Amino acid sequence: MKRLPALLLLLCMSLPAAAQKQAACPYAAWKSGFKGDARAQATCLLRPVKLYARLGDSAPLPAFLAAHVGQRTGIAPVALRAWLAQQSISEADAGGAVDAPLSRAVGRLAAPMARYFVIHDTSYPNFLNETIPDHINDANWDFNDFSLRNPALGGGPKGHVYVNRLGDSLAVRDFGTAGYASKLEKDKPSLTGLFLHVELVQPRNSVPGGGKGNDGLAPDPGFTPAQYDRLALLYIAASVRKGTWLIPAFHAVLDTGFANGHDDPQNFSLEQWDAALSHLSAVMTGAHASN
Repeated sequence: MKRLPALLLLLCMSLPAAAQKQAACPYAAWKSGFKGDARAQATCLLRPVKLYARLGDSAPLPAFLAAHVGQRTGIAPVALRAWLAQQSISEADAGGAVDAPLSRAVGRLAAPMARYFVIHDTSYPNFLNETIPDHINDANWDFNDFSLRNPALGGGPKGHVYVNRLGDSLAVRDFGTAGYASKLEKDKPSLTGLFLHVELVQPRNSVPGGGKGNDGLAPDPGFTPAQYDRLALLYIAASVRKGTWLIPAFHAVLDTGFANGHDDPQNFSLEQWDAALSHLSAVMTGAHASN
């Protein structure tokens, strides 16, 4: 989630303002969100993020998201709670109590509840000109141990939940607590609380010739199957608390058009996450129906 290299920022700043603005999803102040129904918003907000935060074209959502975004979840909190207990996963690590309300937009008399589920990558650690180590997906890599590398430490905006490359999660902020982690929310503080933020641990290194200290290169594949599984669980948990499937979004798309925007998540497989969502939601729905 680190800022783009200075050289790239200068290039972006040289683009016509209309070109930068055109790339962003159309914002609708009157609805505290974006234009279109939930599926249309998700289609725009999940545009693939390429090197240096360039966005790919919108594409049809994969099957599970296309059928469910904005619809009723159909998963009862009791079913989710039972599944978490079976898996020895605490509700705290899934973003908080599964029957508690989500955060609400701050500074409103009639504040709407959270609508968006924002996917980030940490873009950290940055190995600069060194090769990313081969063992980043192993338990012996320090950044997979939250007791050694606690993302709650340090200043600046933080996500709600962090997911390491082993698929373990750490909630820094409950999904019921408003907190900003995008340029859009910083620019429009009244939107804080409408967005839930999940950070996926992903190291980076530098693009050769891309400017000193840049963190443009991410591993490929970008994330592990365990990360997609835990991200699916967090999305399900948040949506169960909402009662409807939240609108997913990529951090870089929210930051489009803002100076010092971000380029994450890199190398994210929407299809792989969608498959994890389909499988896990079916397991929970089936378990609930059999009880």
